[in-house]
Amino acid sequence: MPRRKDFVVVEQLENAIFNLLKEKEYKDISISELCDKAWVSRCTFYRNYKSMDDIIYQYFMRESQIWWDENYNLFLKEENYISLSLFKYLLSLKERIIIVYQRGLSYIFEKHIFDSAINGRDIFDKEQSYSSARVSGAIVGLTNEWVRRGMQDSPEYLAKFLNKEIEYRTI
Repeated sequence: MPRRKDFVVVEQLENAIFNLLKEKEYKDISISELCDKAWVSRCTFYRNYKSMDDIIYQYFMRESQIWWDENYNLFLKEENYISLSLFKYLLSLKERIIIVYQRGLSYIFEKHIFDSAINGRDIFDKEQSYSSARVSGAIVGLTNEWVRRGMQDSPEYLAKFLNKEIEYRTI
């Protein structure tokens, strides 16, 4: 995670990568071009990130953490609200999610979903681990289809399907 004083640099690199992705294919973007667009040095880039994938991944991870932190107390009170809130949050990132998918980078977004479910913890409880994987898989599957359809359906519509998946139990 970037150092606090590098947050402006992080925002510059994030904006630059997403703006470049609007213009060209990911494979055609060099780190030098990205750094020029962000007005940062290659050294600064590598101090904050391992790769261009890492910029996108860290962006989604940070945004998800902010969403979670802002809503956590409400989630404790009303469990079913998590699904609706999640899809409202994803809809707020629509432009960036769609460009990531259009450029064939959905694997970065999907990794962020699975990693967010674990949230940096080692899950030793087998049942909790499989449950997190199942729900993450449902979120990825629903989001993939939602993006394929242009994210036109409402968050309420998607939340209904996710809530069914969460409630579904096998014996």
